[in-house]
Amino acid sequence: MATKSDPLSSAEFVRQLKEQIARSPKQRVNHPFVRAVCSGTASLEQIRKWALQDYQFRRAVPRIPMLRYLACTDPEIAARMYEVVEEETRGLATGSAGHADMFVEFAESIGITRKELETAELRPATAAHLYYAELIIHTLPWFVMMAAQIGAEGTFSPAAAALGQGFIKQYGMAPKSVRFFTVHVEADEEHGTLAEDIALRYITSPHLQAQTREVTMRRLELLYDVWTIDG
Repeated sequence: MATKSDPLSSAEFVRQLKEQIARSPKQRVNHPFVRAVCSGTASLEQIRKWALQDYQFRRAVPRIPMLRYLACTDPEIAARMYEVVEEETRGLATGSAGHADMFVEFAESIGITRKELETAELRPATAAHLYYAELIIHTLPWFVMMAAQIGAEGTFSPAAAALGQGFIKQYGMAPKSVRFFTVHVEADEEHGTLAEDIALRYITSPHLQAQTREVTMRRLELLYDVWTIDG
């Protein structure tokens, strides 16, 4: 049994981190916006405001995954990270399409034009998340930055599933219009597994574990705040 001074194994660290994430009040699946969509109480205007902000990260892809890939020094992991780039840009793994393009499909189905998406003013929370997501690529070890995806892509699948079903059942949207969300149920589960594998391989010291925990919980918080839309 590990004592207080003993370092955690990477496997135990991942287990504890996932438990901490599960207990967090910043889980997007429990966000008031997601609950409102699932119950049909979110107005179309609220959904549009949310979409304009959420798209700002979607449009940053695949640049951010490509920067992550370029930072990686592990050939085996790099090959899997490049698969993420290909999925984000062309939907190769899921047989779909580029993820940003699928989000545009969704936005257009609720009356938002591509021009409106591209010219939307960033709210402070949106800007903070975008800046932070890129900052950590350049300032942290690549394996810390990627392990923190456990709290980012690793937590999006249940929220995406809830939103997709809510838009279909409560708002009568066609399945093709919401395929951005249904595709992410599968894709982000796989990306979350990649983050766990990186953590198991590299996050082995108390210092790295502390760094990873801090970044993971910060990403979780920022992602949640982006979805907090007034009005």
